[in-house]
Amino acid sequence: MSESTSSESLSDLKIGDVFTPPEWGAFAVEKFGVFEQWVKGASVFDPTMGTGNLLEALIDTGLKKGYTLDQLPTDRLFGNELNQTYHRQALTNFLEKYGWDMSDQFSNEDILDFSNSRKFDVVLGNPPWINFVDLPDHYKTIVKSAFFEYDLVRDSRNLLLGGSRIDFAALVIQKSMLDFLTKEGNAYFFLPLSLLLNDGANQEFRTYCIGETHFAPKAVYDFNQYPAFKDISTRYGLVHFKRDAKANFPIPYFHMESNQWNETTARPIFHPHDPLSIQDPKQPDPLATFTPVQISKNSIPRQGINTCGANAVFFFDEYQQTNDSMCVVNGSIQLPAEFVYPLLTSANFSSREIVAKKWVLLPYQQNGKPLTLKQLKAHSALYAYLLKHRQTLESRKGSLIGNWIQKERWWALLGVGPYNFSRHKVVWQAYGKKTFNPILVPERFQANQSLQAYMPFNSKKEANRVFRELRQPAVEAYLRSLRMEGTMNWAQPGKVKKLIRYTDSD
Repeated sequence: MSESTSSESLSDLKIGDVFTPPEWGAFAVEKFGVFEQWVKGASVFDPTMGTGNLLEALIDTGLKKGYTLDQLPTDRLFGNELNQTYHRQALTNFLEKYGWDMSDQFSNEDILDFSNSRKFDVVLGNPPWINFVDLPDHYKTIVKSAFFEYDLVRDSRNLLLGGSRIDFAALVIQKSMLDFLTKEGNAYFFLPLSLLLNDGANQEFRTYCIGETHFAPKAVYDFNQYPAFKDISTRYGLVHFKRDAKANFPIPYFHMESNQWNETTARPIFHPHDPLSIQDPKQPDPLATFTPVQISKNSIPRQGINTCGANAVFFFDEYQQTNDSMCVVNGSIQLPAEFVYPLLTSANFSSREIVAKKWVLLPYQQNGKPLTLKQLKAHSALYAYLLKHRQTLESRKGSLIGNWIQKERWWALLGVGPYNFSRHKVVWQAYGKKTFNPILVPERFQANQSLQAYMPFNSKKEANRVFRELRQPAVEAYLRSLRMEGTMNWAQPGKVKKLIRYTDSD
């Protein structure tokens, strides 16, 4: 995505540009019979066409099949592109390659304000791959209401908190399904698979419904780690949706392995709007006899503490107790020992004995609230240390940490509450792993940001029970079915929450 300013014309915007390579445009056309639909009378529309690669794939497919340009139904081919440079290039490409003047059929508008009232039989597209939070600020203001209009956000706070990670592609798809497709029309999109596979921000998309209009995912091609799109780390795929149909799971799910498409099936496991779980229908279902783990809401899975970019202030590599009340960290920094806690590292998950290798400063009360200024000043060494780093701590970005800074608690962190000071924790690595290996940790040990997640307990008996139940094979099998091995979303709290039930739920 290029830099944009508030004075920049919308027609100059470049947002989430990921152009479809010609060979993969041809793949989409072939796999779903788009060319056959087109020549038999279907109109085809690309709502965010870039320079027109997907539409060119239709023409090139026809030429390879022996059609002449005169035999191809150019009058049923339509596209739209916001960026005027890309739009002009598309017009030039079609004129120079095929001798077709497409100026009446290729519009240059923001797809959210597309003025053509015509509906199309097929939508074939590759919408921008970008999260709401990463859009230019002035464009966020323009499009924010559309997320509500197309039923992707129910609560305005979601666009400020976790929902800010919602994919802009979801909005383009919702609008296309509702406004551009004929009844029972088909849509084929290259898209970030976070829409189908991730918790949180895209939950509303997986209702597959806009108002009273339903649409259904029919098949998925998951490129896995295959580099179909160069320099793109996002998990992506090609998905077929059908308008005026209700989702009926399981659906065919093809994933690329060793340059081959392997067929499995996909379905949400615990709730209709959950992320898709991918399973081999030839293998036994590991969750067929799974019983959810029972816990109190006080033990809800949580991420580790979050310094909001201030690790250098709060994390330490060396620790030495100097007396009953004081310690020295990193060789020379004196701090009250009661506020310095051992911090888990990856090494703790492969060792039989849990030994501290790293430490974290938590200037907090045991009730989970930051120390007051009066309490902070009562510990002169702690106050002097934090005061030295005040500018760094007050410069941290983000709405949540910003709230603490505005309240004059600039020494606060995120992810800290009374649960941090529980007597027992069941902790697991949540980021970048392929196996689920929870451990029981001694009192005072803290989980490390999004790298780890945990459940807090004050009862050793309860901690041991949950520890045993989380280690049953079905738990790892469920996480693996989400196909997030090795990613930041491997076993984050939202995924593990699907496996639990609360004993004190309302």
